Amino acid sequence: MIELPITNLYDAGAEFFRWEIAISIACHLLGINAFDQPDVQDSKLRTLAKIKDFQQTGKLAEVDLTDAKDAKKVLHDLLANAKENSYVAINAYVPRNKEMISALQNLRVAIREKTKCAVTAGFGPRFQHSTGQFHKGGPNTGLFIQVVYDAKDDFEIPTQGLSFGTLIRAQALGDYEALIAAGRKAIRIHLNSLDDLKNLL
Repeated sequence: MIELPITNLYDAGAEFFRWEIAISIACHLLGINAFDQPDVQDSKLRTLAKIKDFQQTGKLAEVDLTDAKDAKKVLHDLLANAKENSYVAINAYVPRNKEMISALQNLRVAIREKTKCAVTAGFGPRFQHSTGQFHKGGPNTGLFIQVVYDAKDDFEIPTQGLSFGTLIRAQALGDYEALIAAGRKAIRIHLNSLDDLKNLL
């Protein structure tokens, strides 16, 4: 183990620089392009297509969306695919607040206990920048639970012909379709309230 003391903010900045260089060198030696993320780009292109469709038709063509009250069997069937080397990813396109964080954590723990697999939970679309490429381009061992909701306090994006809530739903849909195109096992669940998340298992 190497210990690198950080005594001030400048040291922290220096460590960012050090590890960026280290990663670049390691990727060069391994023949990997650290900046290549084709599967994340696929998700973005699918999202753009959904946005264009919405701007032309005024609606999103939701795919494979299960209402939370009917989701227990769908979730059970997905988790039945868990193997020793599997992991479960909860991709939550929901408001990020204390109550939602707590409910997702409880669901994550319950799924871990049920499957004995590693379980991650991320808020969309932000998780796509850190794990999106792994989800779609990494080993095909993930089981994906996408959770979406209808925005209660929604705002129009000026000059774009859609709201922020619609944009987030388009991002969720684009990511889901990219997962399916990559041969991943994934489900989509629509929440009507926080209680729906608490009662999924």
